[in-house]
Amino acid sequence: MISNKFFKIGNNRKGYMSILTVLCICVFKVNAQQIPVYGPAKMSVQKEMKMGGMGAAGLMPPGIMVGEKGKWMIVYEFMSDKMKGNLLGAKKISEESILQQYMASPTDMSMQMHMAMVMYTPAKKLTLMLSVPYLVKSMNHITGDGMRFQERTTGLSDISLRGLYTFYTNKAGTKRLLLNGAIAFPTGSIQKKMAGMRLEYPMQLGSGTVSLMPGIIYLGHSDLWGWEAEFISTLRTGHNKNGYRFGNYYQPSIWAARKLASWLSISAGVRGAVRNNIQGADPELDIMDEPTKDPALQGGKSLELNVGINIHPVTGLFKGDEFYSQLNEPVFQNLDGPQLKRKSVITIGWQKEL
Repeated sequence: MISNKFFKIGNNRKGYMSILTVLCICVFKVNAQQIPVYGPAKMSVQKEMKMGGMGAAGLMPPGIMVGEKGKWMIVYEFMSDKMKGNLLGAKKISEESILQQYMASPTDMSMQMHMAMVMYTPAKKLTLMLSVPYLVKSMNHITGDGMRFQERTTGLSDISLRGLYTFYTNKAGTKRLLLNGAIAFPTGSIQKKMAGMRLEYPMQLGSGTVSLMPGIIYLGHSDLWGWEAEFISTLRTGHNKNGYRFGNYYQPSIWAARKLASWLSISAGVRGAVRNNIQGADPELDIMDEPTKDPALQGGKSLELNVGINIHPVTGLFKGDEFYSQLNEPVFQNLDGPQLKRKSVITIGWQKEL
């Protein structure tokens, strides 16, 4: 029942954008004099910032906890990813054109991810995180004779273990540099089939190989603003038992948040992505069936803008928790196609410090 509600939110992109637009307009009407922090309260905020940053609730990206030794945090995150239409490079290509070369063409795809995370800081400079994702994927197709069909997969994806190490912090504790190190284990299936035939690469649940995710993160915040810049890469190792490995993935991004009230902040950012093509090939996939079975047509470049809302109650039952939501909208895509075009990504999450 809960999942169905989330799916409806993911599908109602126009309503979501309207809410975010109103809140984004509000930020330009609120200045520092309208949200004053005086006396003991100001000293408390400054102390919390110096102690590690969790006091700057809503001014740090969700899923990051630094500077508080012995702390635990749990996170639940839901993501809805929609793709529709096909691109060849940066230009649209029709299904009719694709069907001149292939037996079938994808028309659209959706992916929902339920992510459970547990974080712990064994030392002031080190945070550890375990992430367990569960995926629901569906892809619609059309054939040359006009027949339509759908593929669907569900299950556990690749579980990852992440570490964040702070190697620089200024005296005030408001700026820091972190090293990101993570490893993803091949727990997601790469054997999913329909009607006895192996499904294409995008419909599998995992990578089949161990992945390394090194990166660097810069964090900063003041009384009313928070900002972040990061570069995270995903590096594949070896080949899986089906004879291939997914391409490496590189993701730079910048992000900023503005506090509107003690319990509310909004954010905006830019995220880029470079995804390389698959190395090797699954011998059970015929590249003439459809583009999604061709390992040379899985890479590409993209640029996305995002806006978000962060709610962090200061009283009541949910005091100290954080509820966040973010909408990502692509502004540029250049794909090694024909390949499905991303339309939007909506993320909704909740995190609680224990």
